[in-house]
Amino acid sequence: MKKIILPLGLVSVLSLAACGDSNEQGASEPAKIESNDTENTDTETDDVEEEIDTAEENSDNDWETQVGETNEDGTLKLLVRSEDPVGIETGPMTLSFPQITVSEVIEWPEELADYYDIEPTGIIQIDMEVSNTEDEDINFYMDQATITTNTGEQLDPDLLASDHIGGEFLGAVNKSGSIRYMLTNSAPNEVEWVRILIDAPSDNNYESIGDSIDVQIDF
Repeated sequence: MKKIILPLGLVSVLSLAACGDSNEQGASEPAKIESNDTENTDTETDDVEEEIDTAEENSDNDWETQVGETNEDGTLKLLVRSEDPVGIETGPMTLSFPQITVSEVIEWPEELADYYDIEPTGIIQIDMEVSNTEDEDINFYMDQATITTNTGEQLDPDLLASDHIGGEFLGAVNKSGSIRYMLTNSAPNEVEWVRILIDAPSDNNYESIGDSIDVQIDF
């Protein structure tokens, strides 16, 4: 029973930057400036700039946890976030990273010490969204990506704390989840970029049907 509960507890403790509810209506469109009157034009211009600022602020607040804040358990502090929703194509697969975060471990929970030989300094979280654009079955293990950092660490995902979204894609299906990596030999506030390396997708004969992914995300 303890091992069954552990992954759920890990995700709860180590989760920090989930996306909050989006504003369905969005920001209203800027008012059109049609008047020739200088005073009215200046006023309307100020209104437009205020609406733009409000829209940008609302976009930042879509995330439940902002940079500089800690999670509900007080165990992690979010240091930096990179948003890169642009899709990467490899064979029939498309992959995007809605967010990549680096967090500092403020307090390593005692209940996790029994399952880890290390006490991490920080956690890198990579959110992934992946789609098979064809009806053919595909194997793709993006959740086993290896990463490297400018601080000299090479890391494999922590399988207990990560979502298991890789493997078989039985036709045109979509998957999403968070993959987490434990920093052990460097300070999280020194991480300036993350390089992500993923093996190419393959067919049922385990023959590659795309290119391997090698992408660097800067913070």
